[in-house]
Amino acid sequence: MPLKSDKTVHILEGKAILFKRDRTPHWHVRYKVSGAWQRTTTKCEELKDAKLAAEEIVSEARFRERNQLPTISKRFTQVAKLAINRMQQLEKAGQGKATFKTYTQAIERYLIPKLGNHNIDRITASVMNEFYAWRIEQMGKSPSESVINNHNSALNRVFDEAVERGYMTKTQVPLLRNDGFKSERRPDFTAVEYRTLYKGMRKWVATARKGHESELRQVMREYVLTIANVGFRAGTEGMNLKWSNVYFFEENGKRYLALWVDGKTKAHEMTARHGCIRYLDRLRKRTPEYSEGTFEEFLDKRVDGYVFRIGGKDMTTTFGRMFKRLLTQLGLLIDGRTRKNERFTV
Repeated sequence: MPLKSDKTVHILEGKAILFKRDRTPHWHVRYKVSGAWQRTTTKCEELKDAKLAAEEIVSEARFRERNQLPTISKRFTQVAKLAINRMQQLEKAGQGKATFKTYTQAIERYLIPKLGNHNIDRITASVMNEFYAWRIEQMGKSPSESVINNHNSALNRVFDEAVERGYMTKTQVPLLRNDGFKSERRPDFTAVEYRTLYKGMRKWVATARKGHESELRQVMREYVLTIANVGFRAGTEGMNLKWSNVYFFEENGKRYLALWVDGKTKAHEMTARHGCIRYLDRLRKRTPEYSEGTFEEFLDKRVDGYVFRIGGKDMTTTFGRMFKRLLTQLGLLIDGRTRKNERFTV
């Protein structure tokens, strides 16, 4: 008869097993609940302490089983990473949403840092109230209604993941509130201010250091001018735009340039002002493999390449910071009429 390992101890009349792993001094417990074997650490190094901890773990698991509660408890961090992975898989399958990037940022920047060590099924209203207060401290201000909506949507993706995997029940999902302020529409530019911006960008590009800085400024200039003459949203709509989404169409004997944009709202067509042809043509000529032939001939090729990305990288954050510095330099960051509201924040 083989000798029993001194690293394995049966407890609770053989219904649970304490064991040690080579790389940790702590005892672990293996037990069966809801028809499946579970393993977890007792966080104890001494056997007598481990036995007491294991009995409590098994007792709680059986209590939860009897009361139809989740028998497996996971940390918020673990489930949040599963939620992020699910969004990434949906994107790879072509079923992603523009808001996934925003949700992922909210999870990584705010939700995991504060809620990460809590068990997902024990996040109560009290825990959420602590989170709300902490978020204000981190931001240095009360978040807007729009920001809270994004955070709540991100939280719901994590909680939905937990419910689907049996880590919590629907009744354990806390009620999320939104007491944020309604954000005001950012002030627009007057005709005089726009001319200042238009001329200022020309000089700004000309004075850039050669190399990467010059490339960034040139692409951002065309980006800003195109937005001003089309009206799509900076960020997702602009960064998702591909050359294959830019095309000409005719109506009543006249030819127009159109862009098919996809972002925060449903994908839709937008008609550009005539000046956009010049801005986009300058941009395409900066890429050697796109530079031959006319702009019309190039668009007919339906090239599957991004218009405003550099090296395939989303430039939203980089361009945002650059644009804010540019507006400050030109004296345009603060609305000239109210002298209160910033036109742009990052």
